[in-house]
Amino acid sequence: MNAKAMAAEIESALVATDPANAARYRANGLVLAQDIDTLDKDIAIAVAPVADRPFVVFHDAYQYFENRYKVRVAGSITVSPETMPGAERISEIHGKVKELQAACVFAEPQFEPKLVSVVTEGTDAKAGVLDPEGGALDAGPALYPQLMRNLAKSLTDCLSQ
Repeated sequence: MNAKAMAAEIESALVATDPANAARYRANGLVLAQDIDTLDKDIAIAVAPVADRPFVVFHDAYQYFENRYKVRVAGSITVSPETMPGAERISEIHGKVKELQAACVFAEPQFEPKLVSVVTEGTDAKAGVLDPEGGALDAGPALYPQLMRNLAKSLTDCLSQ
């Protein structure tokens, strides 16, 4: 919904700056809003079967996704990706994974995956990867929908094991 709100603001700014092409901006904005609504519904349908399965993320970057789709995040390994967690934090997360019977612990491609192995050791939790930056995706109009679909697929693939 944030992407939809931003697109509407961009559309308004373009219309104000270039009124001669206002109809084109409005038409494109309408198509984009419809595409985002479809994406939203598709993701909601995809994650619904696994929404109640607890999981742990590498860092606390998914709050909008969590709230929108009512998925059950049990915690994060680190609050800030720039600061690696210490032994106490790793132990705390490991305990939480065991206590909550977290189904998955997600790493991110740009950070050390070994932390996930340590956190999941001795538990039934699977390891997965979430890529909130979409670094491997091609730039262009399909990037955002693909990024969001990839997040949903990574979640459902790991949580449904």
